[in-house]
Amino acid sequence: MCLGFFPACSSSSDGDIDAYCVLVEENFEIGLSNSGIELDDLEALVAVSPKGIVKVVEKLRNSLADIAEIDELDQLFAATFDPDALVAQQKFEIYNADECGISIEAVAAALKVNQGLVEAELLEFLEGNSIFSPWIEKISISLIFDGVTVQGAQVTFITPAEQDQALSVCHAISLWMYALKEAEGGILVFDDSREIVRRNASDTKCVEV
Repeated sequence: MCLGFFPACSSSSDGDIDAYCVLVEENFEIGLSNSGIELDDLEALVAVSPKGIVKVVEKLRNSLADIAEIDELDQLFAATFDPDALVAQQKFEIYNADECGISIEAVAAALKVNQGLVEAELLEFLEGNSIFSPWIEKISISLIFDGVTVQGAQVTFITPAEQDQALSVCHAISLWMYALKEAEGGILVFDDSREIVRRNASDTKCVEV
């Protein structure tokens, strides 16, 4: 539908490039992986998208809608890195740079800074609690981050996990994610390439697998 605060908004099939650029500029991270964009914002963007970009925006909208329905963390990781969605994202970025003068580099840099701050916060929490010290140097952590909130975490033991360490890792990140960040999401813990512990978004505890 046409947004009321865009006086130049047109109902033609060619869309409205001015309204389109305003929406993208107001939500500069729109369409990027790890962005904090809402589905409603992409719906509004579809309504004003010029014909040269509308199919791409529809793909991004549909991908975000699919991700919103996923509960299992491994499926969420797969959907987040869907090749077709990544191609659409790249086309979207190029179009916005060419037609709206929005720097791809500036958008990516801003999101990287936001994610870095969240990851540093998690590490500070883990390093500040001595109970986690037996395994803190043994793991690497990858967060699913939408630009605003944490949506999940994947942990890999760099050296073999000792008994109950994987559960301890999952419990620690659960405490940070659910209690301190008030976020929802799942946690996967791997020993090398073998999954050993998980907590799905719908579960109440970490379990060995």
